[in-house]
Amino acid sequence: MTAAPVEVAGRYVLGEPLGAGGMGKVWVARDGVLDRDVAVKEIVLPDDLVAAERDSVHRRTVQEARAAAQLSHPNVAQVYDVVENDGRAWIVMEYVPSRSLQQVITEDGPLEPRWAAVLGLEVLDALEAAHLAGVRHRDVKPANVLLGTDGRVVLTDFGIATIEGDSIITTSSELVLGSPHYMSPERARDGTDSPASDLWSLGATLYTAVEGRSPYKRDSVMGTLTALAADEPDPPQQAGSMAPVLEGLLRKDPSQRIDTAETRRRLQKAAAPPAEPSRRRRPLLVAAAAVVILGGSGATWALTRPDPAKPVAVPPPPVASVAPSVAPSVSPSAAAPSSPAPTKASASPSATATGAGLPALPAGWRAYKDKTGFSLYVPEGWKRTLEKGATSKGMVYFRDGKGHVLGIDQTNTPAKNPKADWEGKAEARSSSGDLRGYQEISIKEVKYFKKAADWEYTYSDGGTRHVLNRGVITSAHQAYGIYWATRAADWSSSKKDIELIYASFRPNP
Repeated sequence: MTAAPVEVAGRYVLGEPLGAGGMGKVWVARDGVLDRDVAVKEIVLPDDLVAAERDSVHRRTVQEARAAAQLSHPNVAQVYDVVENDGRAWIVMEYVPSRSLQQVITEDGPLEPRWAAVLGLEVLDALEAAHLAGVRHRDVKPANVLLGTDGRVVLTDFGIATIEGDSIITTSSELVLGSPHYMSPERARDGTDSPASDLWSLGATLYTAVEGRSPYKRDSVMGTLTALAADEPDPPQQAGSMAPVLEGLLRKDPSQRIDTAETRRRLQKAAAPPAEPSRRRRPLLVAAAAVVILGGSGATWALTRPDPAKPVAVPPPPVASVAPSVAPSVSPSAAAPSSPAPTKASASPSATATGAGLPALPAGWRAYKDKTGFSLYVPEGWKRTLEKGATSKGMVYFRDGKGHVLGIDQTNTPAKNPKADWEGKAEARSSSGDLRGYQEISIKEVKYFKKAADWEYTYSDGGTRHVLNRGVITSAHQAYGIYWATRAADWSSSKKDIELIYASFRPNP
């Protein structure tokens, strides 16, 4: 027998779980009244709480969720409803298809400082709106920053003070809930709650974005709390232009901590390009101004900019963008690609022909057809995500969670010369300092479909990453960008994989 669907308050039908933590479980659900998807969070209190503490947390959760429901801001995940049933509290929130910043850091590595600054400005806007409404977040951390597939940066769990993962509970005049790695010293010490505490947590979140770890990461919760009380934050090693922001936000004395206005000023400075590029390169930057790349790994999200007259503080074009006239020269046709058999790997993926037939499907791989307009072989178990970018179709990514990334972008307005297009991108990105430690290996034409070119390079994100971008025109009105990145140490062993991917790639007719 099939279990009946679980309903909350006779209205919300629970679907797939989205996540769980120490004090909450979240599901995507269907609102039967308004016929829309929502996120429903059940507040699950720890078993070791005494009755008085449980009542206190329950009351405050409901009270603060209702306060957060008054917020309306594009960078805030809206709270729609608060449901109490049989002593259980449920928070109904806006469902945001997304990856969290924590997922991005885990799967793709730390962010480049300028990307972190752009992200920080969005989160700061959310906090400012909340603080003006008298709402404190109390748990700003990478897991609560969502990078939406629709281009939004959203701060979620406003005012709920949930425990996700490591947590502390102290008893004085009230419970103090939150995540120690991102909790301000004053909040951990005595429960002091102010906008300055949220700004500390923003600083710790941005520190993690660029460093890949929190400023007080220790082997245990007690170790973290001891360091938070006695030590200064670990000096950042990869902060770059973000260093002044982190220094100002992570001051232990809240009276010496920079405020919202100064935080915004420093973030804007950190997000700005280092110098105005030459006039010859400017069209590349303008055309790609709506696209931001995370961590140099190829993960993109679109940022809508309703006022084109405002100065663009967004970094140069992403690796595999498909913005018209800027995209990698890539596009689909009914012609079969020319690719080598996967067993004939060479120093650079070759593009010799195998005819119209597909290569044999090896064990551990699957034939995949994407509804956005292509098919290819991908390894079993790789996670697919669709991240909206410069085109309506968005960029499709496959990741193994161990540093290998495959991205497919597409456009119906291909550039005429793939090699020249990559050369322009390489010049713009290397001269801007966008790719730390950039070392170009080659930009060359290859025989693949109607016309194609490969851009191969390495860069540093704390370790060395090796990237190959193939821009391929498959018809007069369709082109694709095929992005492949691994750790430098894994490059040689993974060459046969990208060879197989090229050989199996087909544009959908």
